[in-house]
Amino acid sequence: MVNIINKIFFIFLLFSINNLIYADDTVKKINKANKLIEENEKFDENLPAQITETNPEFIYKFLLAEIAAQRGELNSAGHIYLDLAKLTKSIPLAERATRIAGSARNVRLAMDSAQIWRKLDKTSIEPQRIIAELFISSGNLAKARPLVKKLLEQERKTRAEGFLYLNKILSQVENKKNALRFILDISKPYLDIAEARFAIAHAAFSAGDKKMALEELDEIESINPKWETAVLFRGYIIGKEWPEKALAFYQDFLIKNPKSNEVRLEYAKALTNLKKYDKAKRQFLRLVNSSLASSEISLTVALLSIELGDNILAEEYFMQSLKRGYTKPAQIYIYLSGIYDDRGDFEETLTWLKKIKSGKYFVDSRILMAEYIAKYDSVDSAIEMLDGLKKGHLSHDEKLIILRNKTSLFLTENRNQDAYDAMRAEEEFFKKSPQFKFDYAMLVERIGNTVLMEQLLLEAIKLKPDYAAAYNALGYSWADRNIKLQESRRYIEIALAYEPDNHYILDSMGWIHFKLGNLKIALKYIKKAYLINKDPEIAAHLGEILWLQGKKEEAKEIWKNSLNRHPSNTVLLETTNRFR
Repeated sequence: MVNIINKIFFIFLLFSINNLIYADDTVKKINKANKLIEENEKFDENLPAQITETNPEFIYKFLLAEIAAQRGELNSAGHIYLDLAKLTKSIPLAERATRIAGSARNVRLAMDSAQIWRKLDKTSIEPQRIIAELFISSGNLAKARPLVKKLLEQERKTRAEGFLYLNKILSQVENKKNALRFILDISKPYLDIAEARFAIAHAAFSAGDKKMALEELDEIESINPKWETAVLFRGYIIGKEWPEKALAFYQDFLIKNPKSNEVRLEYAKALTNLKKYDKAKRQFLRLVNSSLASSEISLTVALLSIELGDNILAEEYFMQSLKRGYTKPAQIYIYLSGIYDDRGDFEETLTWLKKIKSGKYFVDSRILMAEYIAKYDSVDSAIEMLDGLKKGHLSHDEKLIILRNKTSLFLTENRNQDAYDAMRAEEEFFKKSPQFKFDYAMLVERIGNTVLMEQLLLEAIKLKPDYAAAYNALGYSWADRNIKLQESRRYIEIALAYEPDNHYILDSMGWIHFKLGNLKIALKYIKKAYLINKDPEIAAHLGEILWLQGKKEEAKEIWKNSLNRHPSNTVLLETTNRFR
């Protein structure tokens, strides 16, 4: 039969260029083939094969299956291969049917195909393993149990690995208590194997039995105290409840096992999560040339060095990460440009950004480049660079990002008219963009054209009915100007319904209630906004309400703290000057 398979693959190569001939009636033929499969009698592997040579029927069905597979019709292809496996008693075809069914995620077909494969190849463990896995993944642990027991008996050399694999697929079982009962029964003869104990510990923890999980980990420690997988799992369990205690656990283990790099890596990650950057950096530096050395670890050391203000060390490890083949070098180029900007080296700053010629970070790199050109040269030079980009290679959203940054550059120099002219020139191109209309509205409000602002925000809402920021901007503008207060409240309520935790919208809701004279309600919303984000304008509003409620010292303290962080904020300065 192997010769038949080899011949037919050759025949398929000859026929594949003409497979479009079958296009019109493929569905009809597949349905017919499926019907034949359904009509097959119970498979008996002891009977002789019905097809023993490459006859027309075999060629036709094989080609039909291959064409279906090429077109992504995996269920149909799997059914036809299963039919052929039955007719030819071919182990390779039964295996192919099983693999294709697996790719199609057709559990019933995969099970049928694997059963045929197992009957044809009684010595192979693979179909038995697949059947057991299918039973487990479908939650039928009773049928899986005898198969798994048999597999564990057969696979003496790989039994430990088998328990780890079993642990992985058991994690997919929805009923975690059933999974725990299953593994407790399966592992009874093998409790001297650490991996068996680990499977129990993992299942116990998933089932909510932390005590049993830790007891099993204690047993593992007596079998193999240096096994990192078990140590990491214990650290995870401890860290879920008490992160600081997990650090102490990792540290104690590393004192006894200083070469345990897997645990050191987890310890370094835990330190990073708790923002203990200096300690984390020391651990990563020990790992950077260890057996776990990689471009990712080099990058992590570089990022931690930036966090700690050590740009020299950061540059060294960014370069090491590049040499080790980091898969997203553009990210590193952007960081390196920032390092050279800190050093005041304009040419080297641009050199790194120019390395990014396309891809996900291209637009980001050009926006940064524009900022640096504006800083070291002039805004006009930056605008010229942005205008020189090949717009044909950019998406609609990327073009809008560039336009927004152009206007932002103009606004930094208070060139409001230039910013307005830039937006107006693109109005027709972005007429269906709610984001453009929102940005344009914010710009024209800045130059005092509130009529056009309202029109643009209403157009943005029409294009995007759930545009919370547009509802909020319109409502807040009316509230701030003390007009249309009831309509303002309605628009802000709509915005808050879409984004209930947005601090800007919460502040707007407080501000409209302030304008309506509801000071207690106003204070409630603005306090909530301030807890989320200590924005200077929110601080200005909160202080004003507190002042009017007679809590002047509290108001002064909030204004003072905010002014220390934002000494140039115009809203904050105007508010504090008004209440001096």
